[in-house]
Amino acid sequence: MSTNQKPEKNQVGTPLDWFESWLLQRSVERENPLTPEAAEPYRYIWSSWCQWLLGRPGQKTEQGSWTDLVLQASPADAMEFLLDRVKPATQRNGSAREISIVTRERYCMVLRGVYDHLRQLELLTENPMKRLYELAGEDRPDAEVLPDSVWNHLERLARQEPGDRSPFVLRDRALIWLMLDVALTPAELSALNLGQLDEAPAIAMAGEGGSANAIAIRLQGNRAAQRRDLQLSEQASAALRDWLAVRTDTLEKGHPDALVVSELVFFTERRKPLSRRVLFHLTSKLIAAACQATGHELPRHLGPLVLRNTAILHWLKAGMPQEEVLRCAGYQGRISLEHLRAHLPRDSGQAQPIE
Repeated sequence: MSTNQKPEKNQVGTPLDWFESWLLQRSVERENPLTPEAAEPYRYIWSSWCQWLLGRPGQKTEQGSWTDLVLQASPADAMEFLLDRVKPATQRNGSAREISIVTRERYCMVLRGVYDHLRQLELLTENPMKRLYELAGEDRPDAEVLPDSVWNHLERLARQEPGDRSPFVLRDRALIWLMLDVALTPAELSALNLGQLDEAPAIAMAGEGGSANAIAIRLQGNRAAQRRDLQLSEQASAALRDWLAVRTDTLEKGHPDALVVSELVFFTERRKPLSRRVLFHLTSKLIAAACQATGHELPRHLGPLVLRNTAILHWLKAGMPQEEVLRCAGYQGRISLEHLRAHLPRDSGQAQPIE
């Protein structure tokens, strides 16, 4: 029996009852209550988790064993579930088998939330899923962000013309600019294809006029909020053009195995789709170097989501309207900005942008 479980407590109801109790608690919260419509995907996630636990080899289906399985589940079980059950909504031949960050984060949030509710109900002594985000590598890191001096150092490095103009140095510079400038997610960077680029954009980021030198990106996604048009700054556009100028020859020299790679804007040195590992290696190396150069300790998290968090935070600090921030970030609603609230100035006279 799990050491977290409290066997002396009278455990009333089933795991589905516990979930409905959690939903009821969420629906009456004063800030950001959960609507019935928003709850439906969460109900599917929880039922999938319960079914997965029951479906593992050697498991029984009696009610008692069902409740025990849920209460005794560990973070390792949840990680196995995420890897086994959570699949990309769509997948093209040759593309990486990775779900979107938003989807995986939603699964983590539901498991953490419901298990914390079980702790509140005194069915568990502690929440076993407390470290699930960290283990899943999804780093919501309670929105860890970089200090301004580290961020400014990264921007200065990005603006410098690279002395080494070898193809994959130019690729990395373009990738960094797309993270710094428009806060693209790892999944968006990996899936970005040539057909999504427009060198004669009709839209612009708030507060900026159109430019003949700018490139616009039309992003795709499973949710309406993820489908959006973004205009790059001139510097980000120039970095992307530098890579595009050598991209075709670089791809052809590598003899890619999958035809899908030929349409991707970015690919690895082995002519494969970008993976989370490649992007993590690139960003962690840059963040570590910037921290060392500015005298800061390394943050707890070094991946691309820290850059995304910091870019979005700078949009808010710069006074970009909240609705425009949500659009540019691909967020569905204001609750998605809650993780940045703690980093916003409170005594500078600036109105709180998250309402």
